[in-house]
Amino acid sequence: MLTTLASLGVMAGCNDDDDRSVEVPSAVENAFSGMFPGAANVQWSDRNGYLVATFQDAGTGAQAWFGSDGGWHMTEVDIAYAELPAAVKTAFEAGEYAAWRVDDVDKLLRNGLETLYVLEVEKGEAEFELSYSEEGILLRAVADTDRDDDHEDMLPSELPQTVTDFLQQHYPDARIVDTERERNMVEVEIIDGRTPRELLFTASGEWISTRTEVRQSEVPAVVLGALRDSQYASWEIDDIDHFVSSDDEWYLFDLEEPQTDREHELRIRVDGTIF
Repeated sequence: MLTTLASLGVMAGCNDDDDRSVEVPSAVENAFSGMFPGAANVQWSDRNGYLVATFQDAGTGAQAWFGSDGGWHMTEVDIAYAELPAAVKTAFEAGEYAAWRVDDVDKLLRNGLETLYVLEVEKGEAEFELSYSEEGILLRAVADTDRDDDHEDMLPSELPQTVTDFLQQHYPDARIVDTERERNMVEVEIIDGRTPRELLFTASGEWISTRTEVRQSEVPAVVLGALRDSQYASWEIDDIDHFVSSDDEWYLFDLEEPQTDREHELRIRVDGTIF
């Protein structure tokens, strides 16, 4: 009875697709058994072409994502806050979300990508997902609008060879955090040393631009001078991004007017030109 109840508990956390029978190829079964020999209460589901095992491993809830050929893509592991690396806890507790309540913590292990720690935090009606690298770098803070524990959006995807070659040439020591295909574009997030960057490529793998979030102290004086001479001189700076493309370089300022809370994006080239 306890085993049955535990199985139902695991199933309750799955989506509607889990209710139908799923045929699991032997290649997937063998790959799963080899990776998780002690798995218990295993339930399989089919999610957008992936075969997903929801199970218990040494008393810990987990999900493992496989392709139909048996290739492993990602494992999500439920962990306690106390199990986070010290660097992640230190970064969270010193960050702007420190006063928010931590609702859930997941560890994401992905094929060919950086291991991530995802904290689901809430404050009042607001909920956010915070993604950290193992050394405590906050890589992403996004509103959790769907309130779903499924991290399918963090699955790795195969990159064009031209993208791989570009990364090896320009960022040889970088670690890939995330890859995404959207609107005939390829987005790649990396950690370059301790600096997060986002690179944009065409679908065929041609580099378009690189975005890096920077501090005000890193912005050239001529660019800050152009901001001070503009109509937005009294506005507060929320964020600054540095963009580089093959033929241009500029800074994007996210600004907010204190009196009205109006927001504006201002682009300034490295020569001080506002455009």
